[in-house]
Amino acid sequence: MGIIPGIHRIDGVRGANAYLVIGEDETLAIDTGMPGNAKRIAAYVEGLGKNLSDIKFIILTHADIDHVGSAAELKSMTGARLAIHTDDAPILRGKQSFKTIRGPLGFIFKLAMRLIRYHPAEPDIILSADSEIEGFKIIHVPGHTNGSICIYKPGKVIFVGDALKSDSSGNPKPPSRTASLDEARARASLMAISALDFDTLLPGHGAPVVSNASQKLKNMIARPN
Repeated sequence: MGIIPGIHRIDGVRGANAYLVIGEDETLAIDTGMPGNAKRIAAYVEGLGKNLSDIKFIILTHADIDHVGSAAELKSMTGARLAIHTDDAPILRGKQSFKTIRGPLGFIFKLAMRLIRYHPAEPDIILSADSEIEGFKIIHVPGHTNGSICIYKPGKVIFVGDALKSDSSGNPKPPSRTASLDEARARASLMAISALDFDTLLPGHGAPVVSNASQKLKNMIARPN
């Protein structure tokens, strides 16, 4: 689904939103959904008249399985360079366990993980707070995971992973407390995002927030809980 010129949310990806940023010479993939989504992503790319080799970078907003689950397979299919923040790289590599989710959802997730086969992947690019890829700035927004990032083009668009959600109408919502590794850091990261300027906000879960998105986020934060 095209969102704004040059940016698509890939249809049919299970787990979390996955996006394409299509430039004149190369394409970026952002997040990959659960394991088993690589062929869906590939089919969408080819449906746009692109070659898989046009994907030069796969950028992961954080290392939860619903975002990195198909990273290894998509990297193998495309030859793209895989990027993740240094603090989440051990999880992507399979050297560290995925975070524990609190509450009833955590119990369900623990059971589901027994049925899911995750293939670790080796990152090609280790990101930090001052990294930049193809004109996008990397913003470190820890809280949901230690290595959560936003991918930001000032004044235009921001990909926020799970640092924020949105509802079905495209209005921003706070991140899930039970799914955050550190609630205080997640809140601080939310405030940091709200200080940025962007017209479109693209979350890991929910509908795109388009047109004056940074102001919509400020309005959400200003509303009493």
